[in-house]
Amino acid sequence: MKKPLLVTSSFILAAFGFWQAGQAILAEQAASSPESGVDSRTRAVYESVESLAYGSEDAGSWGDWGAWWNRIRSAGEWVPEGDLLAKDVFLGKTFYAGSRTKQTGTLEMFLVEYDDYKNGTGADDSAQEEATWTNPATNVWQDQRTDLYWSNSRGQATNIFPNQDHSACPFFDLADRGDYDGLDADCGNAINACSLLSLEVGNGGEPETDWRLPSQKEYMQAYIDGIYNQTSADFATANSFWGATERSDVSTKAWFILLATGFTENALKTTPYYVRCVRDD
Repeated sequence: MKKPLLVTSSFILAAFGFWQAGQAILAEQAASSPESGVDSRTRAVYESVESLAYGSEDAGSWGDWGAWWNRIRSAGEWVPEGDLLAKDVFLGKTFYAGSRTKQTGTLEMFLVEYDDYKNGTGADDSAQEEATWTNPATNVWQDQRTDLYWSNSRGQATNIFPNQDHSACPFFDLADRGDYDGLDADCGNAINACSLLSLEVGNGGEPETDWRLPSQKEYMQAYIDGIYNQTSADFATANSFWGATERSDVSTKAWFILLATGFTENALKTTPYYVRCVRDD
């Protein structure tokens, strides 16, 4: 005769507790993996980064852990790429570049409502709107707003670049025009004069050779920032200077600017205007 099965309340509670605990066991607690299909917080993370297209399922520096784990780890280690600096981003705007540390922009916008262009002290005077300029080396000034270095006048030049399509000049093909060596006759006298320039900028090192002929817009920004008021008289001479900007509809002409007044116009490239060179910080 079989003995009756005695079911005690404690047994029922224990069984219920085991069942209840079993419902809460996740894949990682059961030595399983997200691929098993078992409910898992890790699986939820994977599905989240996958839906956002974060990470990659390819093997990484850690080896090949499988598609799921590769994506989770690569998403966790991702670092935003970029070469922005705080001075390139508008004041107060945040960005990430080259690290996962949030950075804040410092670039200020300047609205000139009125400019009498006297170098005085009035609230509406041009000097109140201009940048600070420093003189780190002989014949060199730096605009602290743009960080550009400006050379003194290098004299006059004609044939600033050829009177035809400028595609023959490598200066116009380089992402960094400061890399041009200044040796190609197709680039003309003014462009080559700056590209051949070797001038120390006050950093205690060797003379810098990555000078270039400024664009028309760079000259205009220098005028706005006060190159004529804020630098020495012999540095910011009242002459017209060639820019490396061709007139878009007439290949025989290029733009020049008079730094004393901000006047800019285009002229035949054979006109003898002055040359000033610029380099990036």
